[in-house]
Amino acid sequence: MKKGIKVLTMAVLLTMITSAISCKRNNYVSKNTDELQGKVTILTDKNHEQSLKMAVQSFQKLHKKVNIDLKVDDNSYGKFEESVKNKDKTIDIITIDDSYTQYYLNKLPGAFLDVSDDMGNYKNKVSKGKVGNLTQKSKVYGFPWSTSPKVILYRKDILDSEGINMNDTKTWDDYIEVGKKVIQDKGKKVIGNVENENSDIYLLLANQLGKSYFNEEGKPSFNDKEWISVVDMVKKMYSQGTVCDYNTKEELINAAKSEEIVSFIASPSDISYFVNNVPDQKGKWSVMKLPSFEPGGNRDTSLGGCNLMISKMSTNVKLSKEFINFTISDKEVDLDSMLKCGSFPVVNDIYNLEKFNKFEDYFNATVWDLLGNVENGAYAVTYTPYFFNIRYDVKNALAQPNLVNKDTKTVLDSIQKYVEKK
Repeated sequence: MKKGIKVLTMAVLLTMITSAISCKRNNYVSKNTDELQGKVTILTDKNHEQSLKMAVQSFQKLHKKVNIDLKVDDNSYGKFEESVKNKDKTIDIITIDDSYTQYYLNKLPGAFLDVSDDMGNYKNKVSKGKVGNLTQKSKVYGFPWSTSPKVILYRKDILDSEGINMNDTKTWDDYIEVGKKVIQDKGKKVIGNVENENSDIYLLLANQLGKSYFNEEGKPSFNDKEWISVVDMVKKMYSQGTVCDYNTKEELINAAKSEEIVSFIASPSDISYFVNNVPDQKGKWSVMKLPSFEPGGNRDTSLGGCNLMISKMSTNVKLSKEFINFTISDKEVDLDSMLKCGSFPVVNDIYNLEKFNKFEDYFNATVWDLLGNVENGAYAVTYTPYFFNIRYDVKNALAQPNLVNKDTKTVLDSIQKYVEKK
């Protein structure tokens, strides 16, 4: 009798362990008891194509009767606008980047499905800023999918040959001194940067100090004292030749591969690209957080990300929600997408997984863990419907030729008044 009880106990324990392992490997659980079937159409651009393809393939393996049509168009926002105008019901899900989300919520009222009741515990697993960016009048209109913490990749071998230990480079002033030595001894450029909405150096540094173009009330914030620190630091870096701008990410990556630059401000996609496509430089690169403004200051910055939003005209809402739930919660899919495509997951419980925290030989560091640490420590970026109405004007006003021999506060006061008026 006792032997039978022991056997039964062992069987129960084995079942529990197997179940726990399964849940740890993949925490996606379908909310539907019936077998899923039907078709969903997703509209996206090239930047998110590969990550979505991986999710689509994995989802269709689980649900054989589901057909997901992935439409890729570099003018995906324009295509969606057109579909809303024409009351076209064929698009079910669209990817919209963080910096465009509030703009389109304002421009296309009623175009996106209210998913407030579907957030559940998911809302507690992402930063409040990500959910806030999808919120309008207390209603949530989409699901945060990816994010983009920033770090610096640097050529450890080149800097080591100069006797420079980057662990001692804590502040931007420290980095400027490193740059002087590299320029003098090696004749190389120091920090490469691409000027786009997700790597604008002014917005990056402002984010370090908890600032954006707008404050939490949606009002311009260029009069805040932190913006003076940002502009003065950027002016100093450009005047010392520390920062060099490139027109495209492709130009920047080519400069890094050819040793034209010794470091650059990097996103998760850059980490993934080098590991998967530049094997001959393994061990030459390393990674660090962005320097701070002052000793002990904040070094965490995150700028960019993407959301999955459902069209209000969709006739496949149930299936669309099921696919999105899978895409944002399946840990294996999220890890594969991160490692192969550099799509960094916004759901933070994945940051505790063993694979996430593994040592990456390429950079001689636990690079993904570092990125997760940066994401958790970064301030939220406040976007508004007017972000793109003023972004290029601000960029032009802060262009280096416009700042030479000009008082920083005077320039920022002028921008503040201009933005308030516009």
